[in-house]
Amino acid sequence: MTTEHPDPLTFEQIEKVQIDADKLQKGMFVCELDRPWTESPFVFQGFLLNDEEDVMRVREHCNWVYIDVRKSIHAKPGTPADISASGNNPEKEFKPRFSAVAVDTPPQTTPRRGLMGKLGAVLKKGIAPDTDDSFPKALKSSIENRVQTTRLVKSIMDEIRLGKSIDTPAAKEAVEACVDNVMMNQDASLLLTRLRNKDEYTSEHSLNVAIISIAFGRHLGMSRKELNVVGLCGLLHDMGKMLTPQEILAKPGKLTPEEMEIMKRHPVHGREILLDTRDVMDTVIDTAFGHHERLNGQGYPRGVGGSEIPLYTRIVTIADVFDAITGDRVYRQGETAETALGILHRNAGTAFDESLVIRFIQNIGTYPLGTIIEMTNGEVGIVVDNNPNHRLRPKIKLLLDHNKQPQESRIINLTMNPVDRMGEPYAILTSHRAGSFGIDLSQHIQSYIKRI
Repeated sequence: MTTEHPDPLTFEQIEKVQIDADKLQKGMFVCELDRPWTESPFVFQGFLLNDEEDVMRVREHCNWVYIDVRKSIHAKPGTPADISASGNNPEKEFKPRFSAVAVDTPPQTTPRRGLMGKLGAVLKKGIAPDTDDSFPKALKSSIENRVQTTRLVKSIMDEIRLGKSIDTPAAKEAVEACVDNVMMNQDASLLLTRLRNKDEYTSEHSLNVAIISIAFGRHLGMSRKELNVVGLCGLLHDMGKMLTPQEILAKPGKLTPEEMEIMKRHPVHGREILLDTRDVMDTVIDTAFGHHERLNGQGYPRGVGGSEIPLYTRIVTIADVFDAITGDRVYRQGETAETALGILHRNAGTAFDESLVIRFIQNIGTYPLGTIIEMTNGEVGIVVDNNPNHRLRPKIKLLLDHNKQPQESRIINLTMNPVDRMGEPYAILTSHRAGSFGIDLSQHIQSYIKRI
């Protein structure tokens, strides 16, 4: 067995420099504004300027900002006169170094089409997709794979409870199918992670973490072999919970100190289970053992941090936290993706790997497919496409009017600056939890799948 531990991560110190807004360029990372973040329209406290539109939005609201040269990508402020700070080197670029994955490698993606022929077709009543049927096929394949893999995960969990070993070949085969589906169409695979059954949380969570980890690894430029490994890490990361009493796992409220200590044993149990399983890589065992460790050493069970946490564990940890926050449980409803990403972002650099969190947000998007959105005029809809270069301006299918009553559905593309019936520009007010306003994403998808 071999362990794919990355080399220790080495980063330069933050190099924060002040720059006039009219000197901003694509690729710069804005880390501080000339006003409080709460007085700005920006979702996260720190963001990369991906295109000229991002640059113009900052110029509209700020006279000057601070940029983090360490995180900026191919952005050079030009001359020393452009920068009001001294002792900084604007020529440096942010390039975190990993042994297993080069994070600055462009993701291996296929050309995107607007989801008018993808999820847009899924959500349009009685209208067949356009001539590109790749998304419907990928969605159907992903659903079939999800059903089979969920059954497998439940079977694995039942066997663990009975003291039996994990069927490693079957688990690897299931992960390979997940990788195939993500490679075929990442949107379809990630969309299905938003369909929740609160009574099947543990099994669905394991599968979701596997899929999210695979999609994230693909975004980082991992090879198919590496995707199979990170997917297996995600699928088996929580198997130790099968030895945790059910009354603790499903308790509708805060755990007592004694119950929390029992809960904290599940990484140790997971390690022991996987050590007794044939043909499981050390990397998978390490991830099960360390997915609750934090970079600042405040995690459990060992309280290690920094370079002692392997790369694959860092990736699965982020996927695990994101899905745990957004997932429905018996005792509570899941939060929005926007909330989950905000939590990850606020804890980046302390609990979680900062560079990976930034790339994860880029990969997932603030408003993933299927997110329920409320506009400033009161209308409500579902995100049907994310514009890669304009993450805060997705395509939205409007379903409810300003009184939250059903209306004739239509799709708007926020990058086109559409206006409502009163001539006011459409803008996002907030995202809502799954199921809000009686909108059931699964019904939209299932009704469409039946027609394929």
